Amino acid sequence: MLLYFFIIFSIYYFFMLLIYYGWEKISIPLEDNNSKDSSFVSVIIAVRNEEKNLPKLMKCLSSQSYPKDQFEVILVDDHSEDNTVSIIKDANSQGMENVRLLKTNYKSEMNISPKKSALIDGLDASEGDIIVMTDGDCWFGEDWINSMATAFYNEKTMFVAGPVALRGSESLLSKIQALEFSSLIGTGGALIELNYPLMCNGANLAFRKKAFYKVNGYKGFEDNSSGDDVFLMQKIHTLYKNSIAFQKDQRAIVYTSPQPTVSDLIQQRKRWASKWNKYLPPLSWSLPVFLFVHYVSFLIGIIAIFLIPQMIWKVGLLILIKIILDYFVLKKVMVFCKLQFEFWIFLLSEFLYPIYTLFIGISVHFGNYKWKGRLHKI
Repeated sequence: MLLYFFIIFSIYYFFMLLIYYGWEKISIPLEDNNSKDSSFVSVIIAVRNEEKNLPKLMKCLSSQSYPKDQFEVILVDDHSEDNTVSIIKDANSQGMENVRLLKTNYKSEMNISPKKSALIDGLDASEGDIIVMTDGDCWFGEDWINSMATAFYNEKTMFVAGPVALRGSESLLSKIQALEFSSLIGTGGALIELNYPLMCNGANLAFRKKAFYKVNGYKGFEDNSSGDDVFLMQKIHTLYKNSIAFQKDQRAIVYTSPQPTVSDLIQQRKRWASKWNKYLPPLSWSLPVFLFVHYVSFLIGIIAIFLIPQMIWKVGLLILIKIILDYFVLKKVMVFCKLQFEFWIFLLSEFLYPIYTLFIGISVHFGNYKWKGRLHKI
């Protein structure tokens, strides 16, 4: 039994050291976009029932440092049932002349998810060579577009994943989510740097429009409610080798709010987890499967410590090393994201996260989930 624990935890140690190395290896951009000719950028955002979040988003968009005549904003309304459309029209009438409002052509009988339909409508209407995307419930600094566009100075770059961080209330649930989210962003960025793009987040990404159409866009996963970020990145990576980048620049950070309730959190994570078995990179299934096995082993190890006295020091040491490695990696990413790292939140999460992950991993194979007021099949 001890040999089993040693093998499983050793593999995890190697993985975390690899993530640490990948994160540290990502180069920090030094160039400023003002030093070169600006490319025309189209910012495309699909929105649905975002009346509470739009004022902050519109303020962020209006204050961008990127030349105003070098970018456009296309907001595609996905059948909103609140005042979303009115807010966008008001912003346009108040001087935001480079903002356009579109209505998605999505119909329920179409074999495509509503969000992807909205994004495609925005893409087809866009004028930019570079497409930048975020979500309606996000906010960011004045240099966001500038930073994301800078990543395309390298002509080989076709897709850029940007950093996303959770920032909300001071509740325990919010802090735990921020910590978990940081681990996902750090892992995704590190793997991209190691030329194994497995994860990114649709709240902050950019790509060359020609690459989108070259890989036939979302074709192959149109009906999946999620995946407009990850699958597109992986399709572009398949066709254009060494073309994916992670923009490790604090100016590029996009913030979004954590889920307000445990129920909402579970629905969101089920949506994310529903696509894991469709990843394109070879052996991509092995990481989530291994992490599932690792967390099961972690919980068994905790139980063994209490039931078998002679296991306390042996298994306890393996768990301690895991916690130390997680600490260094997570703290690095959270400091980069300008988030407060609280040790007691981290320690609590170390013991709660395995239980929560196993629950999501199992539940994703059963039932449905609700998102944006719509029921989706798993």
